[in-house]
Amino acid sequence: MNQKKQQSSESFKRHVVDQVNSGAMSKEEARRRYGIKSKSGILTWQRNYEKYGRCSLNLLIDTSFLKPKKSSTTNPDSSEATLLARIKQLERQLEDEQLRSEAYNKMIDIAERELNIPIRKKSNTK
Repeated sequence: MNQKKQQSSESFKRHVVDQVNSGAMSKEEARRRYGIKSKSGILTWQRNYEKYGRCSLNLLIDTSFLKPKKSSTTNPDSSEATLLARIKQLERQLEDEQLRSEAYNKMIDIAERELNIPIRKKSNTK
């Protein structure tokens, strides 16, 4: 059992996660297509990207090295469907972040009112 750990670049991981999240392929399809040995690797990548924020992981992806095996059927609508799925995903993330921001502002308002302590920085301070 002398298995060597497979190292993948951040851009490769991001590309695979985006493909799976957009619905373009399942985790198992991505694992087979890109030769990923670990069965839980893609799930781990997804969790890390969600946990640490997708905005901080926006990478320019050079996909020239990601030549998937040629499939027998090519669907011209699949790229449009992928983009629409990505837009919906980003809209959900934006809505979640807006709700989170609103909740934080409410918590600060309540804390300032009930505890009589100024939390927000005044605009005229240095």
